[in-house]
Amino acid sequence: MVSVLDAFPYPFHDPAGQQLHRTLMSLYPAVKSAVLMAERAGLDTGFLDEQQAVAFVWKNILQMTATQGLTRPLVTDVLGTLSPTSPARPFLAGLLADRPTPISSERVGSNGEPPFDDSVTEPEALLYQDDLTMPIGRVPALIESLRTLVELAPSVCLLNVTAGNVEQYGTGFRIGPDLLLTNWHVLHRRNDGARATVVTAEFGFEDDGVGGVCATTAVKCDVNGIESDQGDDWAVIRTTGTLADRWPVVPLSSAATPRCGEPAFVVQHPRGQRKRLGFVRNQVTYCDDRLVHYLTDTQVGSSGAPVFDASGRLIALHHAGGRPQEVLGKPPMRKNEGVRISCITDGLARRGVAVP
Repeated sequence: MVSVLDAFPYPFHDPAGQQLHRTLMSLYPAVKSAVLMAERAGLDTGFLDEQQAVAFVWKNILQMTATQGLTRPLVTDVLGTLSPTSPARPFLAGLLADRPTPISSERVGSNGEPPFDDSVTEPEALLYQDDLTMPIGRVPALIESLRTLVELAPSVCLLNVTAGNVEQYGTGFRIGPDLLLTNWHVLHRRNDGARATVVTAEFGFEDDGVGGVCATTAVKCDVNGIESDQGDDWAVIRTTGTLADRWPVVPLSSAATPRCGEPAFVVQHPRGQRKRLGFVRNQVTYCDDRLVHYLTDTQVGSSGAPVFDASGRLIALHHAGGRPQEVLGKPPMRKNEGVRISCITDGLARRGVAVP
């Protein structure tokens, strides 16, 4: 099988090709930096329309590098710019080594577009400021929120999924004695929706705060008992192994109503890497009776992560990320989308799945 780095035309239909497109957008979200990397790879960029959004600029760059046999040199150059600890490094190195590389389960269109309208509005762009300071009077509340999230974070796990011949990953979290919640698209193959054949939940995949790593625990899951809803993009799966008491249950029954302007914290495994917390520029910008939009940073692999309010109450299940966009002359930003927990609890009730 021809590598996405050597294919012509560029394989935007291939999940690995889509992930490379999104990885490049994430690493170089400004049009000028994207053009610079293309030039370094030997591409004549005179025909690029630099007035487009960066997603389309990267799409055009990949189409041109595939035509000229420059996709592999491009990725080689990109890898050379990354730090040794960059979460994008394993994926790019795997592509260059022509070895099978686990991919994000994130649901995207054939051209890399997300499954929701990720257009950034002017009010959203105005929220995305360069000033990362905050009034000192708000610091105690932030500290209390972070303490609560640290207590809840052990419930979140990395999901390693095999669906047919595809290895993919996502995020999940514990919502019952033996029950995990994630997205439908995490437990189903991206190409055709085939259900997962092997699922392993990896708890404790995180750093220890002093430069080391924690010991992890892998727990097998029962793929025969998956309950899910493709429309609302949720799925629950039971574990076959015992879940430790140190991994708390996040109760769906205490979910909160999301409100515009309030914070949205996302505990996640971005790019399948060690656990991280999104808590900067994390305002909720839109919500209705089904969906929530927020500016909290996520990456591919964050699908299935819990979205919490400032009190540590669930407000949504993260399921889709937008593309970087420059608006009003501000640095590139993206917004994200989650499914409200109330929709998920209603769906679980219809299927007779009892949760705390």
